[in-house]
Amino acid sequence: MSRLGLTNIYLKCGLVLIVIGLVCAVTLFAVVPPANSTSFQLLMWGAQGGFLSGLVLYIIGRVVHATRQSRRA
Repeated sequence: MSRLGLTNIYLKCGLVLIVIGLVCAVTLFAVVPPANSTSFQLLMWGAQGGFLSGLVLYIIGRVVHATRQSRRA
């Protein structure tokens, strides 16, 4: 995993949540359930929440990674 730069838990979890968000978004646009259905709401929540929270965690992970690199130098 270090070859990919995924050296801490923030990067790993952030990447997983981003992928989950993207899968929910693709499913949402491919299937297009009725707007008032529960599945539409769950997919919308999964797409928005997964992607945004994953993005935040990924950015935090990159900051942690950069600070560790600067301490070693």
